[in-house]
Amino acid sequence: MAETPVGDPPTDRNAIERVALILFDDLLDVPETARESWIAGRTADAAVKARLAELLEADRIASLRTGGAALGLSGPSPLPERIGQYRITALIGRGGMGAVYRGTRDTGDFRHETAIKLIKPGLLSDVLAQRFRAERQTLAALQHPNIARLLDGGETPGGSPYIVMELIEGEPIDRWATARNLDTGARLALLETTARAVAYAHQRLIIHRDITPLNVLVQADGTPKLIDFGIARPADMEGASTAVDIAALGRLIKRLIPDSGPESGPKAGPRPSPELAAIVAAATAETPAYPSADALAADLAALRSGQPVAAMNGGETYRIRKFAARNKAAVAAAALAFLALAGGLVGVSFANAQARRAEAEAEARFEQTRAIANALLFDVYDSVSKVPGATNARETLAKTAIAYLDALAAMENAPADVRAEAGRGFVRLAEVTGGGQSQSLGRYADANALLARADALLTPAYEATPDDQALATAYATLRLAQAGANLYNNNNEIAARAEAEQAEKAIAPFATRTPEAARLMATALQAQGDSYGWNNDYKGALSLHQKAEDFLAGLPADLQQDAGVRSARSANLRLLAEPQHKLDMPAEARATLDRAIAINRSLLAEKPGDPAIMRKLAISLWYAAVVHRTNKRDAEARASIEESVAIADRMAAQDPNDASGIQMQAIAGEVLAQIHADRRDAAASKAATAQVLQAHDRLVALAGDAPGARRSRNAALRTSATNLYNLGDTEGACRLWRELLASFLALESEGKLSEFDRQNSLPETRAFLHDICDSGKPPRELPARNL
Repeated sequence: MAETPVGDPPTDRNAIERVALILFDDLLDVPETARESWIAGRTADAAVKARLAELLEADRIASLRTGGAALGLSGPSPLPERIGQYRITALIGRGGMGAVYRGTRDTGDFRHETAIKLIKPGLLSDVLAQRFRAERQTLAALQHPNIARLLDGGETPGGSPYIVMELIEGEPIDRWATARNLDTGARLALLETTARAVAYAHQRLIIHRDITPLNVLVQADGTPKLIDFGIARPADMEGASTAVDIAALGRLIKRLIPDSGPESGPKAGPRPSPELAAIVAAATAETPAYPSADALAADLAALRSGQPVAAMNGGETYRIRKFAARNKAAVAAAALAFLALAGGLVGVSFANAQARRAEAEAEARFEQTRAIANALLFDVYDSVSKVPGATNARETLAKTAIAYLDALAAMENAPADVRAEAGRGFVRLAEVTGGGQSQSLGRYADANALLARADALLTPAYEATPDDQALATAYATLRLAQAGANLYNNNNEIAARAEAEQAEKAIAPFATRTPEAARLMATALQAQGDSYGWNNDYKGALSLHQKAEDFLAGLPADLQQDAGVRSARSANLRLLAEPQHKLDMPAEARATLDRAIAINRSLLAEKPGDPAIMRKLAISLWYAAVVHRTNKRDAEARASIEESVAIADRMAAQDPNDASGIQMQAIAGEVLAQIHADRRDAAASKAATAQVLQAHDRLVALAGDAPGARRSRNAALRTSATNLYNLGDTEGACRLWRELLASFLALESEGKLSEFDRQNSLPETRAFLHDICDSGKPPRELPARNL
């Protein structure tokens, strides 16, 4: 870094300017809060300090309009007529290092306004030139609806580099909120959107390093835009850390929602809650408590929706209180049941005091505690699962019940069925923590660990007594949960198939005795078929899914009408339609999907708002849209996918902590983007694509980079690239294909690339890059835009 001796201060005006510019070049690398002390350590000259202050102020002024590091103020000079392809129409800001202009591109068949940053000739140091090029590369990697876009870049004939950016007409976020007297919810929504944009940049290894109200502008339609990546740096550079941005977001929250002040008057800001104070404290701690900007955004979303805030560390009482506040009617209806359970717990405590007096009383306590744990884990858990927004409450109930069961199972000579109950409890907790196909928190690694604990309890118990129906049911449930995790989370269809076969073998002797056993049998066959479909073996998938349908059709009428069995049937029908579609059986696929949709509609009519049924209906509508679109039934495809997206959006709104809602938004949004592309609505398609990739980024982050989540994101990247190419945006398509190739190669280097992707998707992506992006052919010689 450049340094100026504290002694012998410059006196010549040109020397002062030269020293200030050298220092300013490095000062832009320093976080705003540390700049004053940094300057004091490098110069004692008042004139140089004053000039640095002018440069910094100019930087802020220009940033309000351009999204780029501003340049100090100086005297007037004539506007250039053109920079690159852009006609210059106005000066936005000028300084000792260059200027920012308003430009218009009016060549060709379109016109748009831009902001153009240009370095002043004669002041182009190697360091500054490198900074400018780095900024271009940084911004080119960021394509997000809430980040100012890089449109173009280059160098003038005189060698001055420039960048062309989206012109943001907006107000700083704090001024916007104050001018409109926004309430707390509206301010939190703006802050959450901003945090999601920061998380998007972090996921691409870019740190902003200067998040302030001046660098978050809100447009006339209320859309916040993150601007000014002029001092952004790749996350792997020395000294760079996402903690810088997380702390800055914390300060931004504090700025938008002040710590104190009466809640009166037209300009008064809203009063914060203890939860908001905890969020700010967690973000701005010396070592931020949030592992990512997405985690901070999740807490802001939780605060808005009445969910528990992770920063509060409030424990089980806090979580239950939040759940009760959101679901007053449901809690009131369940109050008597909970009071009965509480009375049982009091009885247990009293009996514990008498434990040494009688063995009979100890046995009674054991059974009573077991009954309470089972009630929490099954009866209450199942009731709560039907309430929208209950993902965290389900996790709390499962943890509480397992605490009892685990303690009982650890006792010397504990019965095998108690160990099995504890194992089933771990399966339930795994499902809500990171289940592959159900409401969950999306934490795949945690789910795998919980399933391993369940395996350690259930497998020995089942192997010792395989004829026990309760043990066989628990064991089959475990194997199917493991199959789902391996298929959807771990990218391992071979292990998933083996586990589904083990589940089938265990439950087969009991398959027609009870609704639960029938459901598990159908699910075991369905999971085997799904494992073939996952590897694009559609003939193998068709056989297994048809076998599951035949089994269900042959059940006694009373079992067929059970809600759980009907739910399993709708899931199998949806999956049966996939090989029918892939094997060119369109009429059969449509009829199968119509049956799946009808079953799910009837189930939802019986249990309105049930999140699990909403997801099944959304999934069946999604695949119906896929089939309709492929068969040129455009109106039917659009109607199906719009209903699916609407359901997905309701799921996400009802429970922001449920990863399955986000996943459904990603899945349905991908097809919506395709349908918009078919209609040649480029703007709508690109907007839907941005939301899809943002949803996948959140899922990958929640899953801890699990290969299944990454594979799903890769599928979305491939679709998105194809859409862009078909819309004529070859550059955008190539950018996504390169990102897709990098992801495939990363999975391959980790030994986690599926064999299908190795044999098909990876070569296909390389072919696209070779034939289209790197061919050097003019557009007219490229493949037709119907990939």
